[in-house]
This record gives sequence, structure tokens and C-alpha cells, in this order.
Amino acid sequence: YSSVSGGYDNLSSSEYSSVFGGETVIKQELESSILSVIPFTQDAGGWWVADKKMFRFPQGVVVGAKSSTCTYGEATLSVNGEEEDEANCPEGEGSVTFGRSNTASGEYSAVLGGYGNAASGFYSSISGGFENSASGDYSSVSGGSNNLVSNNHASVYGGEVVLKQDLESTLVFDSPF
Repeated sequence: YSSVSGGYDNLSSSEYSSVFGGETVIKQELESSILSVIPFTQDAGGWWVADKKMFRFPQGVVVGAKSSTCTYGEATLSVNGEEEDEANCPEGEGSVTFGRSNTASGEYSAVLGGYGNAASGFYSSISGGFENSASGDYSSVSGGSNNLVSNNHASVYGGEVVLKQDLESTLVFDSPF
């Protein structure tokens, strides 16, 4: 059920398809119907600039390289360099990752910078640093290296190799004051 109504050297090969004219007519129709709805314009330097509009990305956005080993979550954001093997991985729903080789697998978790960090607790966050881990729900690591926060509602502010559970076991909670 295909038809060609005019023009030169046209082909209509799909079911229920039609061609109504030559190359110029089709090109004009496409430009008037497609290019008018693209919300970007190209500036003098060749950059594509978005119009002043809101954009919604239900699945997610990856800027830079895409990780071949990541299972990207829903409504995620990841900003990476161009090295695929060191790209970030926002696996948790609503999670975000920046930096390099970082993972945010907890729902609504965030790694905002650094290298090799992992935020796996729900609503957990790591601000930066090297190979830090926030596995407790609502936990955070502010920086440093090799820090682990495994309890819920706990936080480590930096340093190196600080284990939140170990700190809690050495603190005295029964103060006479």
C-alpha cells in the first residue's frame, strides 16, 4: 500500500508510505516541521545552545563517556571524562556521580567528586576524596581517603582510614557532666 505521486527517482518501500514530490519539496517540508521544534540554536562559535526552557529526562543523562559495566538507574546524572573504563556509575534511582570511577548505587545517593568512591546506602553521599565508602543509609563522607561509614545517620569529615563503627566503640557515652 505504498505510493509515489511525483518527483524524480523516488522510492517508497515501507507499508502504507508515500512520496509526494521531489527532493526539494521533501527537504522543505522536513525543515519546516522538524527544525522549528528543536529547542537549540547554534552560536557563532559552533556551540549548540539550549533555549530558555525546562528539559525532562526520565531515564537519565550521561555527559562524557558511558560505562560499559554500569547498570544505569532511573532518573540519574553522570558527568565523566572520555575514558570509558574509568567512567562513573549512578546505579541507584535518582543518584548522581561526578569525578572519576565513582559509584552511587544507593537510591538517591550522590558522589560529587574524587576517585573510586562508593555511595551505596540510601540517601548517602560522598563529597570527594579517594576510595571512600558510605554504605549506611543517610550517611556521608566529606573527603579524605579510604574512609568507611557503615552505620545509618553517621558521618566522617575526612582524614584517612576512619571506620565509623570503630570510632563509636571507643567513644564514652556515659558522661558524669
